[in-house]
Amino acid sequence: MSRVSIFIAVCALAGLGSAASAETYYVAASTGTSSAVPDSSASAPFLGVYAALTSGKLIGGDVILLADGNYGRLKLYNITIPATVTIRSQNQKNAHFDAIQIIGTTTNLRFENIGVWPTNPDLPGESMITTATTSANISFDGLDVRSALDSSKYLEWDAATWNKRRFSGFYLRGADNAVTNSRLVGIYMGITTEGANALVSGNVISGFNGDGLRGLGNNNVFRNNRVMNCVATDGNHADGFQSFASSSGPVIGLVLDSNMILEWTAAPNPLRCQLQGIGLFDGFYDNLTIINNVVSASQYHGISVYGARHALIANNTVVNALGNLGATPYLAVRPHKNGTLPNDVMVVNNVAMSIQGAASSTDAVVFLNNSAAISLVSEFEDAMAFDYRPKTTSSYIDSGNTVYGAKMDIMGTARPL
Repeated sequence: MSRVSIFIAVCALAGLGSAASAETYYVAASTGTSSAVPDSSASAPFLGVYAALTSGKLIGGDVILLADGNYGRLKLYNITIPATVTIRSQNQKNAHFDAIQIIGTTTNLRFENIGVWPTNPDLPGESMITTATTSANISFDGLDVRSALDSSKYLEWDAATWNKRRFSGFYLRGADNAVTNSRLVGIYMGITTEGANALVSGNVISGFNGDGLRGLGNNNVFRNNRVMNCVATDGNHADGFQSFASSSGPVIGLVLDSNMILEWTAAPNPLRCQLQGIGLFDGFYDNLTIINNVVSASQYHGISVYGARHALIANNTVVNALGNLGATPYLAVRPHKNGTLPNDVMVVNNVAMSIQGAASSTDAVVFLNNSAAISLVSEFEDAMAFDYRPKTTSSYIDSGNTVYGAKMDIMGTARPL
């Protein structure tokens, strides 16, 4: 069977694909031993991921299966393969890494069903999964990411423990990177994207001490994520989602769709933070879409956008996490911090404690069919249990503009019924 040849030079791999069918290669932890010369079989696996990737055997479509065990810190430098190779745990998430660092011009790798947390959580914190700006088409699906093995007990941690375990989840700087269907528990920052065309979808972030999500690149999509249970142990003002433009230009094409941001869902805890929901403070933001999101927070900013140009903000629900009535948290469309007014912005079919911003025919800023939340008890099924579906008697029923109505709501139900 014809296979690709991979030439190694300065730790760089480059190859030409072949028409051969996909193969499966077995890998054991690099600290393990093998009684036979490794040949990538289940009985004589490669020792470590790097050994498999530099073996000269792999082509796009192949799968690396990881045996149970601790693989330590994985650092891949200049690994280029013409099409995606999948690196997958054989048994759920029992293949464990202390960190995954993708460096240099590394491309076309997909990691599935892997556990990532520091063996020694008392070391200085870092982002545990990172990609370089030149690393493209790197994806992570179904990962279990924690700042410590016992992160599931984060509700029992005191402030000193949180401050010592300042490990963040993902920091993706490369283009076409993705994090999907993963769970992050007891971490500092959750998922940050800087590269273009990032996808962050279907993830759960439970227990965090910084920001849950950050989207800083162009054409980043954040969809169907759940962010909950924020603690405060320092001066950081935590956000469920935050973005800010750099000196190189505006944030272009950001999409926030069907995310649920819940300040707190657990028993009372003295470390509970006062969360800001979706904060886009330092624009500009061009071609922005914020639709179908639910924000339950107690700080002022439910959804706040400063410096929007060509934006749709529609079908979002923003409520007070404490059940309090009043103007906060609000949904607000503000000028850029330099005073430039928003331009070509549609704010439609939203429910929030208050809707703030100035409509302008000159600048094409339109507020249409939005509602202020006057009574959480009478309007929602069970706001204190985070069920923000409108009751059948709610005044919100049939109050939206059908032109801008959602085709699918956050529960996955087709609309209109």
